[in-house]
Amino acid sequence: MLDEARPAKEPMEARPERRQIRVRGVVQGVGFRPFVYRLAREEGLAGFIGNDTDGVTIEIEGAPHHVDLFLRRLPAEAPALARIDALLVSDLAPKDEREFSIVASAIRGHVATGIPADAATCADCLRELFDPSDRRYRYPFLNCTNCGPRFTITRRVPYDRPQTSMANFKMCSACQAEYDDPQNRRFHAQPNACAQCGPRVWLTDSTGETITASDPVAACIDRLMDGEILAIKGIGGFHLCVDAQNEEAVLRLRQRKHRYGKPLAVMVRDLDAARSICVLTAEEEDLLVTAARSIVLARARAESGIAPQVAPGVPWLGVFLPYSPLQHLLFADARVRVLVMTSANLSEEPIAIDNHEALERLGGIADAFLMHDREILQRCDDSVTAVVDGAPQLVRRARGFVPLGVRLPLDLDAPSLLAVGGHLKSVFTLARGRFAYQSQHIGDLENAAALDFFRESLAHLMRTFEIEPEAIAHDLHPEYLSTRFAKQWAGERRIPLVAVQHHHAHVAGCMAEHELAGPVIGLSLDGTGYGTDGRIWGGEVLILRLDSFERFAHLECLPMPGGEKAIREPWRMAVGALHAAGLDVESPRLTDLFGATREEASVLRRMIARGVNSPLTSSLGRLFDAVAAVVLGRRAVDYEAQAAMELEGAALDEPDEPGSGYSFASIEGNWRARLPAQISAAPMWQELLLDLKAGRRPAEISARFHAGVAGSFVEAAQQARQATGIQEVVLSGGCMHNRRLARLLRAGLEHAGFTLFEHAQVSPGDGGLSYGQAVVAAALLRRRAKA
Repeated sequence: MLDEARPAKEPMEARPERRQIRVRGVVQGVGFRPFVYRLAREEGLAGFIGNDTDGVTIEIEGAPHHVDLFLRRLPAEAPALARIDALLVSDLAPKDEREFSIVASAIRGHVATGIPADAATCADCLRELFDPSDRRYRYPFLNCTNCGPRFTITRRVPYDRPQTSMANFKMCSACQAEYDDPQNRRFHAQPNACAQCGPRVWLTDSTGETITASDPVAACIDRLMDGEILAIKGIGGFHLCVDAQNEEAVLRLRQRKHRYGKPLAVMVRDLDAARSICVLTAEEEDLLVTAARSIVLARARAESGIAPQVAPGVPWLGVFLPYSPLQHLLFADARVRVLVMTSANLSEEPIAIDNHEALERLGGIADAFLMHDREILQRCDDSVTAVVDGAPQLVRRARGFVPLGVRLPLDLDAPSLLAVGGHLKSVFTLARGRFAYQSQHIGDLENAAALDFFRESLAHLMRTFEIEPEAIAHDLHPEYLSTRFAKQWAGERRIPLVAVQHHHAHVAGCMAEHELAGPVIGLSLDGTGYGTDGRIWGGEVLILRLDSFERFAHLECLPMPGGEKAIREPWRMAVGALHAAGLDVESPRLTDLFGATREEASVLRRMIARGVNSPLTSSLGRLFDAVAAVVLGRRAVDYEAQAAMELEGAALDEPDEPGSGYSFASIEGNWRARLPAQISAAPMWQELLLDLKAGRRPAEISARFHAGVAGSFVEAAQQARQATGIQEVVLSGGCMHNRRLARLLRAGLEHAGFTLFEHAQVSPGDGGLSYGQAVVAAALLRRRAKA
């Protein structure tokens, strides 16, 4: 029977055709060349494929029908890890070739291809790992073209073995034969290795002395089950690991790591094990099993068996599945059910990646170290995701996502530029043409070690993508370490600086994801962002284009007695907010709520009255802090957004009741005269305090507060639409990580008839800030060039 997809024989008169196909995107290190080789052979075509700095170049020659079929099948059947951004096809004269081959990589011009992200162990490799008859049985570093380390072991493109840390390991004859065979799953798999020729693993004590063990992984498990803290070298760095069911071990880890309240991530064997500790939605399950294997924030089960100190005070767990063979070997032992797997560092330091560095920095934390000798070239934490209002959302973009490019708007054509981000959750962005390349999560830029990590990562991505910035974008805040770095760096290179307002950048980033030029109504809601008036913004209703914005409305400003200390001690924000609402903050009925003495409240009241170290803020995050202090008694926090997360968690099981929200007042303004309207929380406080007096549960009060906040911003958006006729609303800022708030905003805005846009590829929080800065800077530079 003839194959209906193609004729059995080409017509005699059909002359051969030859095409050149240049493929741009993530097409190196993902099995693309062997895929093309097989596809060309199936279609009976001659020619070649080779890597280059643009991506890959293919030339095919053969009967026209089969050439056309090849071109249709190429994007449709590409490997799962590949991402094709552009196919450039041109005609060539036939060369009368008879074979199809894979040729050596070529280096030419600017880099326009991407290094693939690290990918979780595939099903085929996993079967080999536990097959006693396979030559890679229980080998901790097996991989193939469909999985394994990529970004974290790569120095530069083209992505070939000499450009990776696997250059130090010469393949044995068996591995070399696989590597050279186009029909083999390991054809040109750059990290290809086995126990005879590849990296090895061993166990040491906290001083670096080798612990003799016939099976270092088994010995590591024994120690974990005995309650020890292990530092385990992984793909993008070391993890600090303990048995998550051992409360004493978890507490000891917290004490040694100086991480006293922030939730710790846990790893489990498989999806069934994840279901046993978390209540998972279908969308959350899908996130858990992607090749990125990110940490997924999901609701914890009440009887999960997890030590309470793993995630105190919040109803969610950060859960993820093994993504390396070594991790799968840990969970192959029946004794191992769930392990804390947290970044190996002291709080706020970069993750450790080098063996000697790990011993030096972690020797006082870990009881033992499971080491290996495959060098990690790029630090890369685990990514964090969540399902917010039914859609995946990036909380932290790192392993599994970096360094994949994010598209820029079609008409922007960005010059080569660097955007340095903000202060918290630092991520920088390099941009050129149609793509922006975000760095891995750096962390908070609060010390020299974090800035060194920033510089190290910047040098690597500049070298990798051959981007030499012609301009640098930064936040308006003059004291941010990122701003000071930008000014120094620009001065040394004599390139222009572009200052971008924080909340403009947030909204512009989401606009760019959706190819929106504006104008749009932007709701930018977060904890801290330096405003054009020198105040701290964070509850903003903006009218925006990519290159400009106006402030239509904002939350009424509240004093922050003690300045930044008010962020760490929410009771101070409670005093500021209640004083702004006209209430007697020295009254015992109030001081008892937020855990302060009358004398403490009196000192803060006088500071506010005299304007002493009490900056004004329109931040929604700070209003959340104030409410959490009053409703939950949260006097101080151990980590950023703790109070807001606990307030959100308190309302987890409360229904969304229409009309139940607390009242907020609207104070009229004239935004065209730069007098924005204000949203006052004073009525909300009166109603909330009455509820507390009546004995209503914190869960009910939290739900009413969330509903009131959402309702007030929906009303402000409606006022903006009435004034401008704009129908599109863009949501951004760190408060969009709040599931309940995001859900209520979406419901309210859609009910009001708005077209709504939210982040998809970039974090709405400060982890996505630099992408928005790059977008605004490119738009501003384009406008200046046209002027």
